[in-house]
Amino acid sequence: MKVFALLLMLPVMAAHGGSIYLCRAYSGGTFWAQAHCNTHNALIESIVSVPDGFSWEQQVNLAEQSRSRSVQQQVQQQVQQQVYTTQSNEHLAKQGECRALDARITQLDGMARQPQSGQTQDWIRVERKTARDRQFAIRCQ
Repeated sequence: MKVFALLLMLPVMAAHGGSIYLCRAYSGGTFWAQAHCNTHNALIESIVSVPDGFSWEQQVNLAEQSRSRSVQQQVQQQVQQQVYTTQSNEHLAKQGECRALDARITQLDGMARQPQSGQTQDWIRVERKTARDRQFAIRCQ
């Protein structure tokens, strides 16, 4: 409940806010700091704006929540991009298969116009039907 109250006050207090830094030590660990990370011999992982007048613990909690929301948004964006890419790849694969089926049907039509035995004509008809059925199944245009 305290966090919710803090979040409600955030827009009012944001005008008087400051920043805290999520630092990454050269050894790999992370920590929050009020001063720039280079004063702690560390690299900046993230900078988060927080309101002044809050205790250090409250500022860190707000920063963690903000960072968590940011990570969630990034994950959602990545998932959406993967879905889009997958759909795009599937669409391209379908288009390629449709073109290949068209070419196969054209080839079979050409073979059917040539003098062939009855058995060969039957084989061509079955192959052509199979290709047309596949076109229908994947909804080629």
